[in-house]
Amino acid sequence: MSMTMLTVIQIVQALAAYSFVMLFLPWVFLRKYLAHFELSERIIGYFLTGNFYIIYLVFLLQFLHISNSITLWIGTLFPFLVMVIRQGKLNSVREWIVSFLKTFLHILKGEIGIKTLLFSQWRKFFKKYGKAIRTQLFRCFPDLVFMGLIVAGVCYVYGYNVVTVFGYKASDVPVHNLWINNMSNNQIFSKGVYPYGFHCVIYYLHTVFGIKTYILLRVFGLVQTLFIHLALLISLKVICKARYTPYFGTAAYLMLKIYSPGSYVRFLSALPQEYGMLFIFPAAVLAIRFFQEYTKQRSEQEIEKKQWRAKRVKGYLAGFAISFSLTLTAHFYDTIPAGVLCVGIAVGFFRMLFKWRYFWRIMLAGIISVVLALVPMVAGVITGHPLEGSLYWALGVISGEENSSQGQNNDNVTTVIDKNGNEITIVGQIDEETLQRIINGGEDETNESKKENSEEVSKSIDEITETPKEPSKIQKVLSVVKSKLIIIFGRIRENCANMGNVTTAIMLAAICFLFLFGMIAIIRKQKEYGYILCSFAVFMVMMCILQSLSALGLPELMQQYRVCIFFCYSMGAVWALNTDAVVFLLADLLKKKQILEIGSALMIMTAVFVSIQENLTRLPATMYAMETNESILCLTEIMHENKDLTWTVVSANDERQMIADTGWHYEMITFLRQLKDLEENSIITIPTEYVYFFIEKRPVNIDEDGVVSSERLQNVSEEGALQPVSLKSGIKPYHGEDRWGTMSHMYYWAQAFKKLYPQEMEVYYETTDFVCYRLHQNVNSLYNLAIDYGYNDPHETDINSDETLDLLSETSNRTSDIDLAPVLETQSNTDSKEELNGFAQKLRSYYDYYGDRLFSISTSEYGEGKLE
Repeated sequence: MSMTMLTVIQIVQALAAYSFVMLFLPWVFLRKYLAHFELSERIIGYFLTGNFYIIYLVFLLQFLHISNSITLWIGTLFPFLVMVIRQGKLNSVREWIVSFLKTFLHILKGEIGIKTLLFSQWRKFFKKYGKAIRTQLFRCFPDLVFMGLIVAGVCYVYGYNVVTVFGYKASDVPVHNLWINNMSNNQIFSKGVYPYGFHCVIYYLHTVFGIKTYILLRVFGLVQTLFIHLALLISLKVICKARYTPYFGTAAYLMLKIYSPGSYVRFLSALPQEYGMLFIFPAAVLAIRFFQEYTKQRSEQEIEKKQWRAKRVKGYLAGFAISFSLTLTAHFYDTIPAGVLCVGIAVGFFRMLFKWRYFWRIMLAGIISVVLALVPMVAGVITGHPLEGSLYWALGVISGEENSSQGQNNDNVTTVIDKNGNEITIVGQIDEETLQRIINGGEDETNESKKENSEEVSKSIDEITETPKEPSKIQKVLSVVKSKLIIIFGRIRENCANMGNVTTAIMLAAICFLFLFGMIAIIRKQKEYGYILCSFAVFMVMMCILQSLSALGLPELMQQYRVCIFFCYSMGAVWALNTDAVVFLLADLLKKKQILEIGSALMIMTAVFVSIQENLTRLPATMYAMETNESILCLTEIMHENKDLTWTVVSANDERQMIADTGWHYEMITFLRQLKDLEENSIITIPTEYVYFFIEKRPVNIDEDGVVSSERLQNVSEEGALQPVSLKSGIKPYHGEDRWGTMSHMYYWAQAFKKLYPQEMEVYYETTDFVCYRLHQNVNSLYNLAIDYGYNDPHETDINSDETLDLLSETSNRTSDIDLAPVLETQSNTDSKEELNGFAQKLRSYYDYYGDRLFSISTSEYGEGKLE
């Protein structure tokens, strides 16, 4: 099976496991309780409940230090047990279990075939529910088709890269890998208190369904990206009037290439910030539905309907609290746009909000949501964990310390955009008149232009000495507003738009039209709908300001490259609501409801045709991985064919977290540094049966910021091996030219060692860019890896010379059984789990005995410092 096909299967597994836990189980439990809500609202309810329960179940078990697959399954099924007992259906469940066991025995005895059983069960199911299913399929068929197209679009845009580039595509994924690995030992917040919602979900899927963590971190980005688009779609279904406009907005965000690549390329990785985007729009639409439903409840006269609406109001408030809390539980950056959106809703519904009966309810829900998100983090601090580095930064922003430091650094600095679109930074005090002259190009006048204007110089002395008119206050205000709008326009163009001024103008015009349509709806007495449009218009205006804070001279709450992700995501709602407003207002004007469906469908078809004709459709997103495809392929095969903890990988440190609890890892740079001084490190051994050496013959090009280039470094060579072994700290020896030198040293060591032991040191896998060597050894008689390969210190030596080979043979004797007898007594061919665990303990003893010679990587290399 090819690695691509295996990756597809792994994606399906991750998607099925996630959907089962987050949608199917909540549906089974809540379908009767949420029956009085609309379908789209029920789906949001199931999804939020599943995420909230699983995340906080993991938090609880981690703090109790009893988290494992058994306790997680018990915790998952516990609500169903309570439900069965409360409903008095325990006997029915017991009878069902007995019937199931009897059927299972019949299958084991061969009295009934599996195909026959499945066919009979299917006939019973179809006879009972077939008619209802056919009816629902007929009603929802167009929606299913459009939703299928959205899913296909996500797979096209984002799936291709996932199934062709196998490694981690973001530099901080290994950090999250480390934190999740530590959760397997019930060590939550191992590197500091941090929003752990995403980590809880990945840990749960790994522990309960047995999917390896590194596989989830490779493929889960596509799963969460699919749900991010579906969350936008379902949320728009709640507030849009026309049936198909939500698909229009979602497709416009997904398929148009008008957005900058930076606004969507992070979707190719499984990251906490992107996971938190799942809960932004559900929180908003549930808050909107609270205002709408509570108004209807107060005007309702019938007692039964009033009570029915009261239940819905409580459901919307509970859903809003859960959804908003999950934004902070996943990543604090998600809470910023979610909070801005809530402010937009507050402005749009201000006539309701500032009535006490609305105000106290929504505020209480908001406070509860923040408390729910902070409880795990506060518990982490109480149990002795410090805050993770990035949270100190967030607290600094809240307290004003970060702002003041920025203010000191940015005193008297003004950034403007001139009439030609150029960004100009001005340092020092400057008056408004001079600022306007700079914007209009007056300060850049050259000597040549002055000569061309010589006629103006010959004006009369009276005209020259005439005192210029003082601009009015209104003119000054308009001038300032104009300059700020130019700055905002420039920031949106720079960070969010992919096709220059035209795209930027269309985006900003769509926001203005949204406000215009909102006012028209209010005038036509469609007030609640108008409030929704105005809420999103205000939200997008504030997002424009948030995108431009630093350029406006204000404290930057979030980096611009992050804001653009949320801004472009929100543009999907802007496209949908604009088209929805056009169709709805037209239908309201003509008093024909048929326009809602027909008009929205025609707009979708027209948009698709124009997009294809004008070549506006997006190509598959591309991002390069920090590990080669070959290394992931080898790692997968090694895990599959070897017993746990009987093998070691010597490589750059990305693989360290991937193989946790499965194999051992030896840091490549540490190994090379030990080889520099053979007198001090005369014996270097790795006490596992198999040792794999991952070497990039053409190294991956990773810059100092962890960004992977499409162009690889030059091939390993003697020139690279002649470079001194890097002494830089952390992972810097694997960046830029240092990586080329590191891989060159490792390649020539492997060549020299293979000449000494051609039978034991074999090529496990090789391409033009990568080679993996495998060393097979007896754990009681280990090979000494400390050899002079010609470039140890380095010094120029002909590695193929007879003198060098004699020296290699002389210094590369195998260690004796006596040397390792006190340390390693277990043979490598152990079969039982207990023996394997005992062997692992011996390995740990060997590590303790020989200090930092074995597995010397510090697992805090990735986990220390500020994580963004």
